[in-house]
Amino acid sequence: MKNFDKNPWLAYQQITLKLLGAVLSNHEIIVLIADYVTTPKEIRFEVDVKKYFNLANKRLALAGVCRFDSKSNDLLQLTDLLIGAITYDIKFKKGLVSGSKHKIELVEYLKAKLGTDSFLKGFKNHNFNVFVDKTDHLSKLEENEANEKGLSS
Repeated sequence: MKNFDKNPWLAYQQITLKLLGAVLSNHEIIVLIADYVTTPKEIRFEVDVKKYFNLANKRLALAGVCRFDSKSNDLLQLTDLLIGAITYDIKFKKGLVSGSKHKIELVEYLKAKLGTDSFLKGFKNHNFNVFVDKTDHLSKLEENEANEKGLSS
């Protein structure tokens, strides 16, 4: 992948496409529900992601893309919580966070329920799929994000 320092919207789109590709099964048609992020007028996230994903798969694989404000949708709130716990486990294992007692407690509860020791290398069972991109560009993107914003989650 390219260096996205100058275009975060392209990075958002490319990472979305990569994640969709990681979860798509043969002959499956999916709908993407994403968290709403305010974007510049020229960004056509929903249209472009659907177009490029279907072109890459040479079929209708992505039926639609819809973004919701996660604060108005319980399902997205829960998804944010799960993603936050998984991300925290990865950051903790890499030494990027010191370890909040309550966050670690939630992470350990989730791992116990799923039957895994760590999300560092990803995890997959019949109901749950954690995809971890092992390419260098994402670790550099994470480092830049951590340095610019401070560590979160």
